[in-house]
Amino acid sequence: MTSDVFIVGAGPAGAYLAYLLAKQNVDVVVADKASFPRAKVCGGGLSRKTTALLDFDIEPVIQRHIRGAWLTYQNRDTIEAELDPPSGCSVLRSEFDNFILQQAISRGARFLPRCSFESAERDKDGIRIQTSAGEMSARYLVGADGVFSAVRKAFFPRDLVSYAPAIEMLIPVGKQTMADFDDRMVFDFGGMPRGYGWIFPKKDHLNVGVYSMFPRRSIRDDLKRFMSRYETLRAHDDVKILGHSIPTQNRERIYAADRVLLLGDAAGFAESFYGEGIYFALKSAVLAAESFARTRGRHVEREYSARIQSDLAPDLFYSDLNARLFYSSQRFGFYRMVRSKRCNYYFGELIGGRVSYRECFYKTLATLPYWMLSKRIPPSEHAPF
Repeated sequence: MTSDVFIVGAGPAGAYLAYLLAKQNVDVVVADKASFPRAKVCGGGLSRKTTALLDFDIEPVIQRHIRGAWLTYQNRDTIEAELDPPSGCSVLRSEFDNFILQQAISRGARFLPRCSFESAERDKDGIRIQTSAGEMSARYLVGADGVFSAVRKAFFPRDLVSYAPAIEMLIPVGKQTMADFDDRMVFDFGGMPRGYGWIFPKKDHLNVGVYSMFPRRSIRDDLKRFMSRYETLRAHDDVKILGHSIPTQNRERIYAADRVLLLGDAAGFAESFYGEGIYFALKSAVLAAESFARTRGRHVEREYSARIQSDLAPDLFYSDLNARLFYSSQRFGFYRMVRSKRCNYYFGELIGGRVSYRECFYKTLATLPYWMLSKRIPPSEHAPF
């Protein structure tokens, strides 16, 4: 099978790039080792800036529109962050990923399920790719096959991407509990040492987990301690724990090589503060598609690398800086920053996509005297947990 572009991995990055390239009338094939829909471990929270990257409506797969957040420190002194509705939404990755893939197929992209990447080598015309379904050939190869990318291992330096663990549980709850959350997520900035815990409401269950960019001896124990602070969660310690890895850094800032591009998790595109990766996966797909369009398929890797350096890498850098500063003293961060009205405003603007991580960092520093002395937001009397 031949194509202009062969994409390995049909998650958000790979599937959305396939969609965008198919719209350009590029002959594109996307392969995945799984058949779709498939289960995927992920919190499934999408910010407004994430959904804004998509040029089609995802309403059919939205579990719940999110109109605010409960911000807390070890489930005490909780405050409400009222965001301009809707600030985002929650989805199931099995449905969300498959929905994007189906949009790509409808535009003419070819999909190869249960097709694993094995190896590849360049020749004068492009790249010959060995897969479990046979040999393929393409002008360009795209690795969008996750944090442990086989494409990255075949063409890029070893240990290019560093990653951090996150774990979660899917907890079924009743209608009253779901109503208590009132279309709000929970961010517990003392949920685990040098990290946070989350509770994301879906249609009929809660997605509960913990994350830290810093190494931990037992993140499972951290999750149990986090859950023990919430009456709603205490009775569910027998629910299966699901683990995944979040790529928090591309150590050498290498995103492409001759005729090979890396997208999303495969390139190390997840931010460090929240561990969010879907926005950066979709953004890398957009930048790759723009690179193909601008270069008309010639030296795409140069254009793509330049666009990543200017349009995506700065946010990842400042997110990492924000995380290291905040989580080094997270109690101070919560009580002096999160509960500051001025900093809380920047939180909302960041989630909504109107402020970048770089802007958030510098605006916070520039207004340091004001938010240090500003009034604290009073605790809520109506927390649902």
